[in-house]
Amino acid sequence: MGGGLPDDNYRVSNCTAIPGAPYAGKLNEVSRAPHSDTIAYFGYGSLVNLDTLRTPYISAHRARLKGWQRRWLARPKVENSFAPIEGLAFLSAEKCEDVEIDGIVIVDHRTSLVSLDEREALYDRLSVDHSSITFLDDNPLGDETELFIYSAQEPAASDEAFIIRSYLDAVMQGYRTHFGDDGVINFVRSTAGFDTPIRDDRNEPLYPRAVNLSQDELEYFNSIF
Repeated sequence: MGGGLPDDNYRVSNCTAIPGAPYAGKLNEVSRAPHSDTIAYFGYGSLVNLDTLRTPYISAHRARLKGWQRRWLARPKVENSFAPIEGLAFLSAEKCEDVEIDGIVIVDHRTSLVSLDEREALYDRLSVDHSSITFLDDNPLGDETELFIYSAQEPAASDEAFIIRSYLDAVMQGYRTHFGDDGVINFVRSTAGFDTPIRDDRNEPLYPRAVNLSQDELEYFNSIF
């Protein structure tokens, strides 16, 4: 890591509670649709970057999820997926008592579930209790709205796995857009496994939903890693 992270005693490996970061302005107003036709899911990685979404979602809302920790996992190769080769590391979330992570709750049409499940290949779609979510701007969910999180059951990333820059850029851009610079730092410091090696694939991105970076974003992200 570069000099972008403050030096303190922050830890994630022992499921220590995670401090919140300050937040930049409102993401959007509540957009309500008949809840029988809608679902919601908590994004904590690339899903935080709305430019990577491929479904006609209804609205997106900044939120904090309690009882889960973000972690880098090794991903097996799967043809026509986000892991086209062996050895890639991608983010997942695991249950971890008293830990909180920031992310985005996306409200979408129930008809998008098939596409979402295809996008999140190798992840399980799990139900999340509404009481685990704290919304930072507004609460778009009705009591009957089903709320999900995608979680993988793969081994933790090791020296044999590597994080690809094109994926990390998409995640960090999403956090900076919605949570500011402090949100990026909080994302890094609240994610287990950031000792995993990073491979620069920006010139030939392996991540299928790679994003374009401004010069400012490029310089800022490079200052952290």
